[in-house]
Amino acid sequence: MFPVRKVVTDIIDVSVTLFKIMIPTLIVVKLLQEIGVVELLNHVLSPVMGVLGLPSEMAVVLTTNMLTNPYAGLIVASSLPELSSLSVAQMSVLASFMLFTHSLPVEALISRKAGVRLRATIGLRVAAGFIMGILLHQFCQATGWLSEPAVPNLPEFSPDTTLSGWIISQIKGLIFVQVVIIVLLFFLEFLRMIGVERLIKLLLSPFLKLMKIGDRASTIAVVGVTLGLGFGGGLLIRDVATGTIHKRDVFGVLCFINLLHSIFEDTAVVMLLGPSLLVVLAMRTIFAIIMTLVVMMLATRLPEAIWDSQLVNRNIPEPSQMAER
Repeated sequence: MFPVRKVVTDIIDVSVTLFKIMIPTLIVVKLLQEIGVVELLNHVLSPVMGVLGLPSEMAVVLTTNMLTNPYAGLIVASSLPELSSLSVAQMSVLASFMLFTHSLPVEALISRKAGVRLRATIGLRVAAGFIMGILLHQFCQATGWLSEPAVPNLPEFSPDTTLSGWIISQIKGLIFVQVVIIVLLFFLEFLRMIGVERLIKLLLSPFLKLMKIGDRASTIAVVGVTLGLGFGGGLLIRDVATGTIHKRDVFGVLCFINLLHSIFEDTAVVMLLGPSLLVVLAMRTIFAIIMTLVVMMLATRLPEAIWDSQLVNRNIPEPSQMAER
């Protein structure tokens, strides 16, 4: 029997959490636009956007996305006239960067509670966004791949400089976000019921072993990949706190799910921009696996002092504490 009550409860919880973040952020972004800070930010970040092959105006989308979540980023993006002129390649770069770097304050704090330092989490995710974005931009520019115009499926807001017009446009955007949340959470529950999570664990198993991530941590990986750091945060923190997972496994699995999590919801959300599904799902997954492998190979060569001071924190029980448990 389909758990309608559970899904409705999840919809309420997720919506309340998102809107508590999004509404204040939209107001702050509006204030920044009014006082000219956004224009200054675009000017400062213009060279960075150029490296990614994006117009400088997209800087505010990425900033909003990093500080809040992809939903708020999409609302900001939908109000920019430059969005309609982007190619599928540019949208794929934008969507990939958003997927790697969204919700940094919240998700980095979840990772910190689970045992990985803020600097490691934020540095990894921002680096991943730039590396994949630059590589994808250079490849598409050299080959002409995905050069056709993108077709965003976002609600169109007509420019309105009045305060009342801005309020109405934001309300429309929030209603749109609510509809997306309802559809996605019902679909996600359906995927769970037909056993997609078990299939993902089976598919990930060889790669997790290659990354030398233990069986206990592999369950966390599946939770993170399918449900995301937000949904699965409580489980991640609880399992790590039991002291049954070694710090290297904790670091490895959290690196992986910081780069690849909530693949159904997040992928579906950014697809509204009109990017290539091959890029934002398949290529992003491959990139996340390769980058985690590289990071873990480099990290395993570091001395314990570096691990304890730069990579992990005291939220992971020491071996002596693990033995006592």
